[in-house]
Amino acid sequence: MGTEKKQPHYPGFAHPASALSAWAFSIDVFIISLKGGKLVQHTPEDAEAFRQWLQANNIRDVNQQ
Repeated sequence: MGTEKKQPHYPGFAHPASALSAWAFSIDVFIISLKGGKLVQHTPEDAEAFRQWLQANNIRDVNQQ
């Protein structure tokens, strides 16, 4: 799919990487903090590809802090 590369949008996710502040993963759901302070949930079909996309776009993983 190529989603591990830095791209502004992830297929099926409504927010661009530039709007994201941080993320955490629990069970099968990503909890994502937007820069405006709102939290959103996302359950992608391919969790590892979505995680790689977040990492490629330098979005902070709260579990690594």
